[in-house]
Amino acid sequence: MVFPSVIFRSITNYGLAAMRNYFVVIAVIAAFIWYDIVLSAAARSSASSRADLLERLQRRALRLIDLLFKVYCGFRLSFENVSGAELPPRFLLVANHQSLLDIPMAMIALGSRRLRFVAKKELGTGVPFVSALLRQQGHALVNRKGDAKSSMRSIRRFALRCAAEGTCPAIFPEGTRSIELGTFHTAGVRKILETDRLPMAVVVIDGGWRVSKLKDVFKNLTGAEYRVKLLSVLPPPMGKKATLESLELAKRLIAADLNAFRRGEGSGALEPAGK
Repeated sequence: MVFPSVIFRSITNYGLAAMRNYFVVIAVIAAFIWYDIVLSAAARSSASSRADLLERLQRRALRLIDLLFKVYCGFRLSFENVSGAELPPRFLLVANHQSLLDIPMAMIALGSRRLRFVAKKELGTGVPFVSALLRQQGHALVNRKGDAKSSMRSIRRFALRCAAEGTCPAIFPEGTRSIELGTFHTAGVRKILETDRLPMAVVVIDGGWRVSKLKDVFKNLTGAEYRVKLLSVLPPPMGKKATLESLELAKRLIAADLNAFRRGEGSGALEPAGK
């Protein structure tokens, strides 16, 4: 059994901090199993009431994660807006990707907006509450190694659904988790913007690389800091060329912020998440 063996090795190697992190993770899993049961019951309700219920359950689960991580692990999530602009009602969020925690951390930090993510298909099954929430809320679950045309059709349907519901699509152009900033793939961003012309909110996420894998959670969650920073809000690009230029600019902004922070040149005190 892989999961128990990872837990045992982590506790043995890293002691009490790992034990505390282990119990926090177990508490989150237990809560997610309960929320999963509630979601199963909600599936029989009307579409309108189900959407509101899903949103409430998501916010409760995110608050629980945030509270448990902060109180028991000293985990810090911080948010800063250095863009010089207010977020518009709707936008396409473009960010780098370091960890499975990037999605909930971005949702907590940008709690005033309803975000819907392009995520890998595997997340649609096997994770209590999370998998059902991703499916029922209409997040895009794409097969990264499958038929590209099928993935683009899924993303187009996803963009249309976001437009109809008034939600904000979000995508990690790298397509996979990476400590160092990787190649930005353009197809998904272009398909979203072809379908729904939106401003682009450029966000940098840092700290997730320390808890990228399950074993890292037991080792590094205690005292960890997660930074979510809004760098720029770019106007809706007109056409393919403008989209590629905006995406290249987004990558440069994210890379510059990551490099500056790691050289100790951060922009100063960070505001509490959600402010």
